[in-house]
Amino acid sequence: MSLDDDITILSQASFFDGINSDQLRLLAFGADSETLFAGEELFLQGAQSDGGYVVVSGLIDLTVNSSGEEKILGSVEPGSLVGELALITDNQRATNAIARRDTKLLRIPRVLFMRMLDKYPETAYDLHQKISRSVRATILQLEKIQMELENQSPEQKIQS
Repeated sequence: MSLDDDITILSQASFFDGINSDQLRLLAFGADSETLFAGEELFLQGAQSDGGYVVVSGLIDLTVNSSGEEKILGSVEPGSLVGELALITDNQRATNAIARRDTKLLRIPRVLFMRMLDKYPETAYDLHQKISRSVRATILQLEKIQMELENQSPEQKIQS
């Protein structure tokens, strides 16, 4: 893919709404292309994070493991960002990310993203707000799943 293709893909991710073309160009220039085949893991729950991924094509399922069960939280389609919190802070992944079909991604390293924020500090506040909303939504979703799993009878746990 060309640099212009990468810029177009990044501009389609709602997370990057409000980021100007110079900022997108900086991110696209430093982004890495990755390909996963169906069933391959992008990352695992508990792994250290080092950046985020924009899905170019394919599908990524976000799952959690609880009490030996895997629960799908949702799917990430082309034009969406996976792991936005990892763009700004070193943390452990809250979910697994697994390609459900062959998938192409653009990887944005945290170092690159932080460099962009240093160069364009006016963008940092808006992105902070988006990340805060996303983290709150993910925490609520994880709490709901945990409650559902805890409320299953032993027979239901064996059947699932």
